[in-house]
Order: sequence, then C-alpha cells, then structure tokens
Amino acid sequence: MKKGLFIVIDGIDGSGKSEIVKMLHNYLFSKNKKYRILTTREPTNGKYGNRIREMLRKENDPESSGKKITELFIKDRKDHLKNTIVPFLNKSDKNELNIVICDRYYYSTIAFQGAQGLDIKALIRKNRKFKKPDITFVLDVKPSLALKRIASRQKEKFEQLEFMKKIRKNFLLLPSLLKDNLIIVNSNESLENVFENVKKEVDRILEGTA
Repeated sequence: MKKGLFIVIDGIDGSGKSEIVKMLHNYLFSKNKKYRILTTREPTNGKYGNRIREMLRKENDPESSGKKITELFIKDRKDHLKNTIVPFLNKSDKNELNIVICDRYYYSTIAFQGAQGLDIKALIRKNRKFKKPDITFVLDVKPSLALKRIASRQKEKFEQLEFMKKIRKNFLLLPSLLKDNLIIVNSNESLENVFENVKKEVDRILEGTA
C-alpha cells in the first residue's frame, strides 16, 4: 500500500463541499476496515485559522485585507500540514491506508484572494511549497444557486453575487494553471449525483493503492 492518500474538496461557498466531505468520509469508513480516515478543513481552528474566521465575520468589504488574509492562510496551512495532515498520512503502513479528506486547501487561497485583486501567479508561487493532494475535486456551481443554498445562514464578506462570480472564474482557471490532479465536478446537480462522480474517481485511485 502507498503511504497515505490526500483528498481535497474545494469550491465556492454553497457548492456542497461540507456535505460531500461527510458523504465521502462515511463511504470510505464503511468500504474497507483497513482505511483510517481523518476529515479536516481550512481555515483550521488553530491560532491563525481563528484570526481568519474573525476577519471574515467582522469585515463587510470583500475587496479588503487581501494581503493580510493571504499571509494568515499561508501560516495556517503550514501549521496544518506540519501538525495534522502529514503526521497522519505518515502513519500508514502495509496493513492500513490513512486517508485525509480536507475541506478547502490552497485552491481557495488562489481563487478567493485572486478575486480580491492579488496576482494569481504570485499566489500560486506562495503555495508551491505545500504538499500536493493525490486528487482534488472543485465543485462548480452557479453563484446564484449557491447563494440560495446558503440563504438561511449569516453571510460572510465573500458571499456576494458579483464577488462569487469572480471566485468561480478563478476556480475554473486552476486546471490550466496547475499541474495538480484536479477535477471540476458539476455541483448544480443533486448531492447524490455529485457524490457519485466523486466516488467513481476516488475508487479509481484506491484501486491503484492496493
């Protein structure tokens, strides 16, 4: 067996990420007793992640604090990899496969902070040192539908239609800008259909790890 499997689910708010992460966790947990699964997310609940969350709650202008929030994300990601993701993946041995499922990763930093006006190529360079996932799914949804899905909860500063259009555009650019194993999944459909598409690709990767 290979040394761990690192899966990322990313996309704009309202794309169904959190639900797909849960469904994938439950599916893998029941699929094979040799799988050990860690579900995590960014921003984390660490000191840098909590500062990011506070900024997202308190600020209203989606264009503000781009540089500051980028630096916080970089620090948060460095800690996240060092203290959580990499140690867990490294625990894999010939009898078990440790799998990390991460809700958001550096793709969000590139897409969101790119929409804030930062240079996308510079954002890619800042994140180049970080571990590449084995597979990443970007859930692609129309921003108007995404906003309907999250209408019942309190909005954060990036959850505004025109800004979300910019973020979506950046996410769709990523396959042409990165050499990552990145799959765009149509998330305008039902969660069941979205999950079927994700599951198919994950199963394919798992067949190669046996």
